[in-house]
Amino acid sequence: MVALPGVASAQDNAWHQKDMNLSAGVGFGMYGLYGSSTLPPIFVSFETGVAEKITLGGIVAYSGSSDDFGYGKWKYTYIVIGARGAYHFLEHNPKFDAYAGAGLGYDIVSASVTWNNGAYQSLYGNFYSASASYFFFDVFVGGRWYFSPKWALQGEVGYGVGFARIGVSYKLN
Repeated sequence: MVALPGVASAQDNAWHQKDMNLSAGVGFGMYGLYGSSTLPPIFVSFETGVAEKITLGGIVAYSGSSDDFGYGKWKYTYIVIGARGAYHFLEHNPKFDAYAGAGLGYDIVSASVTWNNGAYQSLYGNFYSASASYFFFDVFVGGRWYFSPKWALQGEVGYGVGFARIGVSYKLN
């Protein structure tokens, strides 16, 4: 195909309908976190084009936190599983892909306690139980800068798996 000056083609876009991306990275801050973070959200996500500018995919993340209440230290782990979709709105830019989207997921939260002394454990050990798993809604805006035909740096801000996320993305096809 011959490109005419001033005329852009579909190949000029960073994102195409049949593209599939695998991304991995780290998040900063997280909704529903108990105590202080001990491990920021580490995520892996996948997306594939289902229409000209629409993608669907999923995200899996792992995170940790702890809280010291004096009588004992609670440790929490978070395993996030979610589905998400995005709209890719930039055209005629072969290096940058900008998108916005939403998702729905489930955060599996588990907790354990380490007692500060045996008296607390014998007194309260059988009565404390924690279950705090929950559904969450994710909304985000992001972008990818392709520094090669397959590899990109990725950044997102939103409300879900980290208030900000950075990572790398690999185009599978």
